[in-house]
Amino acid sequence: MRKTSQFHEAEAALGAKSQRLAEAQLKNVDPVRLAQTISDYIEWRTFAYWVRLVVETEGRISAEITATLDQRCPGFLDCAENYRRTHPKEREFLWLRLISWIDDEVFSVAKAEGWQHALGYFAARDPRLDRVRAYWSLCDDDRTRNRGGTLTNFDEWRRAALEPGRS
Repeated sequence: MRKTSQFHEAEAALGAKSQRLAEAQLKNVDPVRLAQTISDYIEWRTFAYWVRLVVETEGRISAEITATLDQRCPGFLDCAENYRRTHPKEREFLWLRLISWIDDEVFSVAKAEGWQHALGYFAARDPRLDRVRAYWSLCDDDRTRNRGGTLTNFDEWRRAALEPGRS
């Protein structure tokens, strides 16, 4: 058997296992609560994508982003700094630290109640998150072509990213 077909089989098996786990976890959460939490999850992921775009465009964490992070995510920047200090050889990806912090701080109830995988699995397949990722990619491509462009505030970026019809 060729390596690529082995890879595809392994990938398909992992996907099926992930789906089974997500479906099994559905028993731990009310469908209405899951739907609302998926919406919240997408809002937070949208914020994380925007932070990533702004920090990568500016090449630093500006005073404005610091203030925004301090307001929306109290304690996150200290957590990120502690991580950086304890992992000095790792390349810094602030947005990945932010996503991890959001999962641990904002969505800790899903983990405690045994439906965290279901939350991530079903949110990842939501068309709203597809639109956010596509819009981030478009903005990132534009950023690399047109250095020095103007960045919108989060509310404007969020509206554009979640605009129906975008994918």
